[in-house]
Amino acid sequence: MRAIHILIGILLSAWLMTDTANAQSITLIPKWTAQAQFAGYYVAEKMGFYKEEGLDVHIKHPSHSENSFLYLKEDAPQAVITNLSQALIAYQKGNRTVNIMQTSQENSLILVSHSPLKGISSLQHKDIAVWNHLSQELLDQVANKYLLHVNWIRFNNGINLFLSNAVDICMVGSYNEFPQLTECGMEIDSTHIMRFADYGYNLPEDGLYVTEKYYQEHPETVQKLVRACIRGWNWTYEHREEALDIVMEQVRHYNIGTNRYHQRKMLDEILRLQTDKNGRRPYRLSREGFDTAMDILLPENTGETNTLQYENFVK
Repeated sequence: MRAIHILIGILLSAWLMTDTANAQSITLIPKWTAQAQFAGYYVAEKMGFYKEEGLDVHIKHPSHSENSFLYLKEDAPQAVITNLSQALIAYQKGNRTVNIMQTSQENSLILVSHSPLKGISSLQHKDIAVWNHLSQELLDQVANKYLLHVNWIRFNNGINLFLSNAVDICMVGSYNEFPQLTECGMEIDSTHIMRFADYGYNLPEDGLYVTEKYYQEHPETVQKLVRACIRGWNWTYEHREEALDIVMEQVRHYNIGTNRYHQRKMLDEILRLQTDKNGRRPYRLSREGFDTAMDILLPENTGETNTLQYENFVK
């Protein structure tokens, strides 16, 4: 009997090795270190959704100071998670990428101030801390529209610049740094915050991208990847605590300083941001979202002179 069990084990191992060997390999690169922001992708790996599509997906996290977009190579089987603003600007500069899935449907950016903010004019001549990976073009467009003269101070991560009073105002994400401030004991009322979405800058953020060339040469592989990722996010939505277990495995593996309470808050907000105004989670960049982003980021390229069409960018 023992010999039969050993034989079954050998045959099963051989089948798994063959299955993996025949799978199409793809490297998936999040835009940040391990956290609940990417829960659906971890779930798809853990639950075998990628393998069921015949894919061998490797998730590779960049460091705090690295830009995930720089990993995207024209001929490589890679997909990156990045902001719509960064992808659009890179496209106009010759980095031909396509949006194959859009998780974020609403903008998460918030400005938090030590003193009350009484409209846009309150930002005038202030030191405002912003993340290194955020598009400078977006910041320039905001400043130009409202005739602002501000000092953008770049930083990699965290809230220490703001807590130490080194800056007047800090840009935070509603799913990460904003709850961190309250977790540190800060009491923040509505008079001290400004949400980008409330001032006409409701740009969708996180999306999944591949190069235009890779999409053209491997459309079926891309479709399989998207199907598996959507399954991962849908499973996450229905099984949040189990998904958090998977997230915590990832953060422990990468030695990320966090806790389950914060990751739960993050996951709840990420899932909220994935919901559109009709209460759906479409996983697709809408034409409205695309047009809004183009109007804000590349106003000179909108209308009849637009060199980038929705149908060419969104697949």
